[in-house]
Amino acid sequence: MTSKKLGSLLRSVPPATAVETRDAVPVPIKTPAPAEPRASKSVRPASEPEVPLQVLIPANIRKELAVKAAEEGQSLRALMLTAIRSLGIKVTDADIKGKRGRRFS
Repeated sequence: MTSKKLGSLLRSVPPATAVETRDAVPVPIKTPAPAEPRASKSVRPASEPEVPLQVLIPANIRKELAVKAAEEGQSLRALMLTAIRSLGIKVTDADIKGKRGRRFS
């Protein structure tokens, strides 16, 4: 069941399909040339999207991590990725740098 307003709107819209006539001459469709791919500003390839990771840790450890990141002049994300690298997991410098650039001088 549709409302009165929706019904009147649907009646006022032309049909989505074209009506074919006998005298119609086919018109060739011009397709634009494919655009050259733009240089991406992100360091990470498009095939490797970033995903969020949430971990519950004690508050005092979170504070120590924040202090350590501030002392080293890097983000908490960069600090954690460096720690993950120390576990033997492949983490590139571009992964650690991230997309947003440096926050600290």
